[in-house]
Amino acid sequence: MKLPELLAPVGSAEHLKLAILSGANSIYLSGENFGARKFAENFTVPEIREAVKYAHLHNVKVYVTVNILIKEGELEKVSNYLLELYKIGVDAVLIQDVGLVKIINENIPKLAIHASTQMNLHNIEGIKWASEHNIKRVVLPRETEMNELKEIIDYAHSLGIEIEIFAHGALCYSYSGHCLLSSMQGGRSGNRGTCAQPCREKYELNINKGKKINPKNEGDYLLSPRDLSLFEHLDEIVNLEVDSIKIEGRIRSNDYVATVIKNYRKRLNKLRYDKTSQALNRNIKELERKSKGKKGRSTDLKKAQDKENIAKLKEEQKLQNLESLEELELVFNREFTTGHLIPKNNPRIMNRKKPGHQGLYIGKIHRYNPQTEEIHILLRDNLIHIPEKGDGILIETNPNLENDNNRNNSENSSKDNKRSKTKQDKRAKRKEKRTRKEINRNNQDNQGNQNNGFIQTYGFDISSKPVLKDSKDKHWRKREKDKDIEGKLLVIKRVRENRRLNFPLPKGSKVYLTKKNSLLNEVKDLHHKKENHYIKKSLLELYFRIDSDNYPHLKGNLKLDNGHVITLKIKGENPWEEAIKKPISNETIKKQLLKIGDLPYYIEKITINNNKSLFSPISEINELRRRFFNELEEEIINSYKPKEEDVKIAEENINSLNENLRKRIDLKSKVENSVEDYKLSAYINSLEILKGLNKEKESVFDRIYLEIPPNKDFEEISQDIIENKSLQEHELNISYCVNFLKESLEISKDQNYKLIWKLPDIAHKQSKESIIKIMGILKKMNLHIDIMTSLIGLDDSLKDKFDVELYGNYPINAYNIETVLELNNYKALSISPEIYKENIKDLMEDYYKELSKDTALPELELLVHGNIESMITRKELVSKKQLKLISKYNQKQRKLKKNFKESKYYIDSNEYYLKNRRDQYYPIKTNLNEDHIIILNCEELCLIDEIDYLKSIGISSFSIDARWKSLNYINDIGKVYRDIVDSENNINESKKIIDKHCPDLTKANFEKGLK
Repeated sequence: MKLPELLAPVGSAEHLKLAILSGANSIYLSGENFGARKFAENFTVPEIREAVKYAHLHNVKVYVTVNILIKEGELEKVSNYLLELYKIGVDAVLIQDVGLVKIINENIPKLAIHASTQMNLHNIEGIKWASEHNIKRVVLPRETEMNELKEIIDYAHSLGIEIEIFAHGALCYSYSGHCLLSSMQGGRSGNRGTCAQPCREKYELNINKGKKINPKNEGDYLLSPRDLSLFEHLDEIVNLEVDSIKIEGRIRSNDYVATVIKNYRKRLNKLRYDKTSQALNRNIKELERKSKGKKGRSTDLKKAQDKENIAKLKEEQKLQNLESLEELELVFNREFTTGHLIPKNNPRIMNRKKPGHQGLYIGKIHRYNPQTEEIHILLRDNLIHIPEKGDGILIETNPNLENDNNRNNSENSSKDNKRSKTKQDKRAKRKEKRTRKEINRNNQDNQGNQNNGFIQTYGFDISSKPVLKDSKDKHWRKREKDKDIEGKLLVIKRVRENRRLNFPLPKGSKVYLTKKNSLLNEVKDLHHKKENHYIKKSLLELYFRIDSDNYPHLKGNLKLDNGHVITLKIKGENPWEEAIKKPISNETIKKQLLKIGDLPYYIEKITINNNKSLFSPISEINELRRRFFNELEEEIINSYKPKEEDVKIAEENINSLNENLRKRIDLKSKVENSVEDYKLSAYINSLEILKGLNKEKESVFDRIYLEIPPNKDFEEISQDIIENKSLQEHELNISYCVNFLKESLEISKDQNYKLIWKLPDIAHKQSKESIIKIMGILKKMNLHIDIMTSLIGLDDSLKDKFDVELYGNYPINAYNIETVLELNNYKALSISPEIYKENIKDLMEDYYKELSKDTALPELELLVHGNIESMITRKELVSKKQLKLISKYNQKQRKLKKNFKESKYYIDSNEYYLKNRRDQYYPIKTNLNEDHIIILNCEELCLIDEIDYLKSIGISSFSIDARWKSLNYINDIGKVYRDIVDSENNINESKKIIDKHCPDLTKANFEKGLK
């Protein structure tokens, strides 16, 4: 059984040591710049050098993340940085920007490249492209499903490419590389490593900017996913032959890194070496295999029995891993999910109630005694980590819970006061009344919030030793009045400092353990406790001999985990002398040579060849040993570094690249001599709109990017997502698509614009195969249509098979000239809408510089108007409860609107929005991939008054996104921009027309740039 590489997150030097000691095979870290976690502690170049030394000595590989999109002005700096990393001897760099792939392949070809998940290679065509571009490993999107993962792994391995998947940590709501929400909201881009995580904020689902859809007790964090954890499915991952499993968390705590890596290492080792664990896995697989093969009514009982047996075995397996599961929850969790990888899991991906760490659930409050301040917690079954003094707990209560114990305590208190009227009793009674009044006041204040799932939390450190009671203790049951208790009861006192805080503690309130001191101390002591280390030591064979001149020699053969074998020989500086009394024994020599302390080597063999009666001071043997291991360390470090001749070639290449980047041109004159006419394009997704455009005498548009809308309404698509139909069930409706494209080609025949099919920006296996089938059918019908896509890999495949021209949509992330040069198979490329105006100017200067060399380049186009796509996601947005409320709302609307009819290409009867805390509305849309949801920006991009500037820097092609817009909108906005582009209209008059259609406008990052 081959275990996958365990890849650990490292955001600091302490992370590095803890990850390695806890059992990581490899680590990934970032420099101070160009990494996707800008706010982690990160590393300077000298610190990276030291980190690489430490890791390589411990058989751990180092991958450096250079996984952001690179601005034009950063190309020289990032090229020098990549060269420095190559010279240091890093094992690979993680890349998002396609332009950096080109730079590395042309200038530093022996620097290994890993394709970041933000490059979004998610089908076998993408894997093929990676292979052709010298990429050694692909990190798949978190949205990949198990059934397509196996196909991708098999295909990748046939090409010699490794596959890496995320196994644990935070999930993004959007596909990585396709999220512009943070960028559009506040100029902090996930593509630049500065994401502000707006998906962890509160949102409201809204219909028509008026009807709020917010069921009771569901929570308001509509875009906040749970944390991923594949810990319980590692056996399936191992069987798939995944090459690397990645733990996310470079900005998490030290105890998170150490604890997660330790437990994943233990579980992986169990799968390989523990016979009991292996037998359990075999039994589960065998029963699942047999159960799948059974058919017919006669086997229904047997299948049910098999299902029951499988459940029992899986429960037994879970109990084996219970301690690890609890520790994983303790260090950080937003509730765990297995994500998209495990089928039928989609509704369990989201956690709408809480966007932060919730701790380990330990049980519920059984009762609370306000007089003694004692909280009685009924612990859940099989709990291992029971709270102790100094640990932190969090109580989560819903005011809707009936406060039975307060009522009971009130009755008991009344009885007691009849018997006793001491001052102490009276004080206790007054305190209890105050507590009940405060609880009632809180409940009244929060009455309006209860319908929104209002939850109150109260956290504190346990200040005194808790008392643990067990229902199996017969003596305790006789003493206690709680006869209904089954299990263990933990009694703790409210923290001394917070006793005056009147917080409701009703029966049934959930209790979480948020801090476990024993676990924290274990992490702190990890450096000193060797028995807790999971280091993979290098195997070393030592040979000691005395030569004819009585000089000692020490030779070693070291086997490194990277496959290298290092042979090192050293000779003592002084000859040994003839022994006058007692010669030094071979045992003594051996004993001294074995004193290697904490060095990461395992001496599996030591041979002493000494037949002479000689003597040497012990200090000289020790010095020989020290010198040997110092030189061995240098040999290990150098074994990872490139050869001097390769470094020299790379330096020359990078110097030449930088010289070219530094060359300047007169952009103004180049533009004046090159640009002859200007093009205007429009994105639409309706045949009715396409027909309407043809009624004009002459189209204002040179190109129409036509997207096929889904043939289901929003509610149907939301229902499918809730039911979690797998990717296999989301094959595109081929007949519908072919007829749609056929009709569109007929409509646009003999028109003065070029019609281009805009493909979905995500195409998993079924969608991708459907697209190929659609193109094949059109070819048989002698119909030709060019395509717009951002799907790297699939683009070349379609171009080769169907002889189409390619147009690149802006999710392809064209940020710099190197990316443009790499994607020269495209007819035109859309520049990223994230780029600042000065960065666009820098790009255009290098673009025209390349054109002057007669380089074949795609035409560059810029989106100047429309709602930018902020997110594209496969995760649930509308819950079952929300869908029911929507259905009720629609029924009422239909009764009100007797003339309610659906057109032939009807998509939605309502407009759906996400409303944020600033009262901004984000339109929610769907596309041909019916398991995908698109969230548009709340404001429309409008660069109408920047057209002259853009023309002056050489932009000659402009586009308007008019999808989901009316015919009046597209006619008016299109004419305005055509007139401005052709310099035939007054800017103030144009703005009046735009304001009529677009109430909320923005220049996004164009004017201010990214932070």
